[in-house]
Amino acid sequence: MYPVVVKKGGKKNLVHFLEKNLIETRDMMPLVNQPIYLKLFGKIEDEFPVAKWINKNGFYIGCHQYLTKDELNYVIAKFYQFYKRNE
Repeated sequence: MYPVVVKKGGKKNLVHFLEKNLIETRDMMPLVNQPIYLKLFGKIEDEFPVAKWINKNGFYIGCHQYLTKDELNYVIAKFYQFYKRNE
């Protein structure tokens, strides 16, 4: 998985665009939001504002050692297309 954090909002639109273009995404889930942490410590996300921000603005795209150059270029082109369209 490759982490992506959207600095200026728009995560929802970007994720939707990527998924529509067959690029799978997964939400990030900071450690403070993991089930065991919630069980042990309760809801402590507000004590960790950076983790909270990443949870809101971050996601992963799939990544592995067998991606071809064409597949990588496709992902790059889709990010470029999204941001050019939304300038």
